Amino acid sequence: MVTKVSRLLHIQPDVGDFVAPLRSSATPHCQLDFFQIGVDNHHIDVALSHQFRSTLANFVKKIVYEELTKHGWVKMDAPPSGNDVENFKSVYRSMMQGALEQVHRDAAVKDLLQLLHLVLLKLLLESPVAAVAELRNKLDQDGNLPEGTSGGHALELHERIVTLARLEPGIRYLTLRRLFKIVQRLESKELRKLRKSVVGTSWTLSKQLLFNPLLHLPNLSSEEYIMNHYPLLCVDRDHENYFDITNRIITSTYQDYLPSWAQVPDRDGIESNGVSEGQAFQIRNRELRSGFSEFLDGQRMLERNLSEAEFKQIDVSWLDVPRNIDLLLQRSSGESGGWFSRSKKGRKRSIWENPECESLREELQSQLLKRIDRAGLVPRAIAAYRTPRLYRQLNGQVSVKDIYRFLAGDLPRRALVKRLVNTPDKGSEVLKALDVVSGYIRRMPANKKKDYAIRYVKDFLTFRRDLKLAYYTYQQMSRLRVLQDGESIKLSRDNGSLYEFRLGKDPDSQQQIKAHVILKADIRGSTEITHQLIEKKLNPATHFSMNFFGPITKLLERFGAQKVFVEGDALILAVMETGGTATQALTVANACGLARKILSVMEAQNSQNKAHNLPKLELGLGIAFSNDAPAYLYDEQQKIMISPAINQADRLSSCSAELRHDTSWRRSKRHRVEVFQEFNQDNKANAPNRLRFNINGIELTEAAFVKLKSEMVLHKMKIHSRSGESHYYHVGRFVDRRGSSHWLVVRQGAIKVWDAGKIDDNRDILDNYFYEIITDTNLIGRVKDKLHSRSSRNRQSDDTEGETPLSLESDI
Repeated sequence: MVTKVSRLLHIQPDVGDFVAPLRSSATPHCQLDFFQIGVDNHHIDVALSHQFRSTLANFVKKIVYEELTKHGWVKMDAPPSGNDVENFKSVYRSMMQGALEQVHRDAAVKDLLQLLHLVLLKLLLESPVAAVAELRNKLDQDGNLPEGTSGGHALELHERIVTLARLEPGIRYLTLRRLFKIVQRLESKELRKLRKSVVGTSWTLSKQLLFNPLLHLPNLSSEEYIMNHYPLLCVDRDHENYFDITNRIITSTYQDYLPSWAQVPDRDGIESNGVSEGQAFQIRNRELRSGFSEFLDGQRMLERNLSEAEFKQIDVSWLDVPRNIDLLLQRSSGESGGWFSRSKKGRKRSIWENPECESLREELQSQLLKRIDRAGLVPRAIAAYRTPRLYRQLNGQVSVKDIYRFLAGDLPRRALVKRLVNTPDKGSEVLKALDVVSGYIRRMPANKKKDYAIRYVKDFLTFRRDLKLAYYTYQQMSRLRVLQDGESIKLSRDNGSLYEFRLGKDPDSQQQIKAHVILKADIRGSTEITHQLIEKKLNPATHFSMNFFGPITKLLERFGAQKVFVEGDALILAVMETGGTATQALTVANACGLARKILSVMEAQNSQNKAHNLPKLELGLGIAFSNDAPAYLYDEQQKIMISPAINQADRLSSCSAELRHDTSWRRSKRHRVEVFQEFNQDNKANAPNRLRFNINGIELTEAAFVKLKSEMVLHKMKIHSRSGESHYYHVGRFVDRRGSSHWLVVRQGAIKVWDAGKIDDNRDILDNYFYEIITDTNLIGRVKDKLHSRSSRNRQSDDTEGETPLSLESDI
């Protein structure tokens, strides 16, 4: 069809040019082939923390009991509390931190994060089934009563078992939805940032794979739950296979611009109402061997309607990004915004900017919508979208399936009246509501029908993609075996085939300090402020406590710091590195984040000082790292830290009187730290004399910078200043002890020669640098913009490399 249209328009766009403006999808490959097979020679053996498994089981059990209580099946004393939620989040977070700690120690095991995500997903999906099975086993045990027991009691037990079986699919779905809502919020907000800072990737497995709604559904016949995520037309197989009809229309309309494997397979061997007997046997056999029979309905649908290469090898195309339909069916090149209208400098003009190709796109859109309408899909799609709201409005008096079939014209009114005969008003109110919606659908104007058709195509492609991902996810999870009994764990561990995931919190290792960071703040101007406060009969101690030292104390826990020394003109803090979680290993990153916050506290105090006509406070901050634990001595009852990092941080926080007296040499006020080597012809053989300028700035030692690069992913870039100088910056993000994300920008500055009161640009000091934490918000914004721009260019260049898919990563 497309070829015919192309000839009519005298054009035949290249496939690459046609799909260039469309988004690509990453192939969701799980690297499980790198892991050793377990003792059964078939599965990968995995063991999870007993505390995690027990916390999860108890939490899920409470949710299941709460849902069953709503149906009167059981009574519970108290529903899951906020503490239960926090306990679950704590152990889940700790599992991920423990894995990140392993990756942090050995980058070669980065694929452990994928393995952990899959095994956690498997355990979460199985947890409601295990909770219900426990209840069923308890009922079975109660049913094994001695002879002579009352028959009424046995009948009651049987009814409870039957009721539990009827409620189980809904209980499983509702429990998983609540559970994954908590997990998704935790993963998307906190753990995503933690992974980004430690391994440079927010998601080791795509979000679409981890949070696929099809994984939570009992089966593809549960209309009451399916309608919350997809239009019921996607699973309607009563009269026609509407999935196959829709799929054929879309793929044949765009067949010239899709890979060959995306074409619909031939119908030979496929019966109109199902698969052939031989094929059904193959499906059942495959499922029994692979161990994920929960998705049998989904695989049957894939077998009938998609090529084996597409769903078995999980090949992807632009069809797997539903948002592309917005581009193909809704936007035109004349509209502002969007993908068609944007133009990048230095890039080849997009095929969509060609008026003839735009006409082709519109013709394809017209052909697609006409074929959907002729197939009778539009009224059925509208019925599917109107069903959920009507079902809730009728309070469940009519089943979801009956509402949908009535609106779609499959259920005669007479048949529905017979089903409502036992209702109080014989269904008159229900019929009235259904007739109103049915009449609205018949009288709906053409433009609204078109909107519904486009919406259905987009939602259909979402269902199609999720169907493929669900099959792939079950396939990968079936390769895992979660060991729980001690004997199996010991056997697999002894054979070197066990992958163990423990909680990140290890009380013993947390007490052992491996390294530490010193943050020294040189406080300037406090003496003059104290003098003026006394003259005004104000209390200096209260002033500094409320406006400076108090706010800083509140920040210490957030960044894992502790006080070492406090005086009126100096503040020394320490961040200890222990054998704890990955966040506790980010010692230099946390010290840098704390230093920036201290400057913010100073700026807030200076605002207060200005209101009281007091002089400004000034700081100089230095950060030094030591790869050893500090030493201590005691002066009576006072504990005193001994560390070479204290002297190093002290030097970095200082400011030369010569440099601060006359600042005409400064070339950029955005840089608050400069370091010079003083040139002295007479003493050039001696150790160089370093002059430092540090006014409200933060300087790192080289050792601290090297440690920072090992803690987080830093992107290096070169930026030219307005003065013509070029500077190197390193930018990245880290997560503090509370899970909040912070940007860090480090300037790598060259140490220049200071000769006779001025900078000597003719003399260079090779391979001699200092490192400044940038605090100027405008400069930070400029560096971040360049990083985003560079990342965007990299993604766009990937698009032009044929079949190389774009990453689902959306976070820089």
